Amino acid sequence: MKENLFLGIDLGGRENKTTGICILKEDDGIKIYFKDKIFGKELLKKISPYLKSIKVIAIDAPLTKGRGKGKMRLFEKFLSQKIFRQNKINPIPPALMPQLCDFAFELKRKLEKRGFVLDTNLIEVFPTFLEKILNLKKIEEILKEKKISFKNEDEKMAFYCAILAFLHSKFKTRYLGYKDGFLFLPEPSFWKKEWIKKIHKVWKGKDRLKYRYLISNLFD
Repeated sequence: MKENLFLGIDLGGRENKTTGICILKEDDGIKIYFKDKIFGKELLKKISPYLKSIKVIAIDAPLTKGRGKGKMRLFEKFLSQKIFRQNKINPIPPALMPQLCDFAFELKRKLEKRGFVLDTNLIEVFPTFLEKILNLKKIEEILKEKKISFKNEDEKMAFYCAILAFLHSKFKTRYLGYKDGFLFLPEPSFWKKEWIKKIHKVWKGKDRLKYRYLISNLFD
C-alpha cells in the first residue's frame, strides 16, 4: 500500500547546515515520520527516496519573485504592518537574501520537473508566523505524538511547514496573495482565538487602495 507523506522544508543556505526537513506520515492518524537538519546542497538527495509518496510539499522560502521595494510581494507588504513587526513575525525582504531566493527558485524548478505544481501540491509557507498563531493543542489532536521534541530550531520550523502540507491535503488551508505569489496558512479553526481577532481586524482595516489587488479566502 502506498504511503501518504507530507514534507515540510525550512530552507537554508546551499553550503550551510541550516535546512530543516520534516516528513509526516498518515497512518491511522498522523505522526512524525522523519526529521533532520542538513546542508542545503544535500536536500534533493535526501528527499528523493520519498518523493513518489509525498502528497504535498510546503517550503519556507520565496518561491516567486516580487517587483516592489525590497523585491517584496504584495502579501509580504501586508505582513509587514505594525502588528506583525511588533510580534516579530514580519517577513524578511527577499532583496536581503538573494542567494537563498536563487536557491529556492532552483529547488522549485527541480520539484516541478518531478511533477509538483506551485500553489497546488507545492506551497509557500511562513513557519515563524505559524508558530505564533497556531493553537498547538489543535495540532496535537491530529498527531499521534503528544510530546513533540526537536533537536534544533530548523527541525521545528520544518515541522510547522509539514503540518501545513498535511492540512493543505485536507483542504484546511487558506491563501493570501496576488499574482506575484501566494502564501498559505491554516484555516482559522487552527489559530489561537486572539489571533483570529487580530488578523481579522487588520484585514478589515487594510488600506483599500494599497491592497486593492490583495486577495484571500481567510475569512470566507
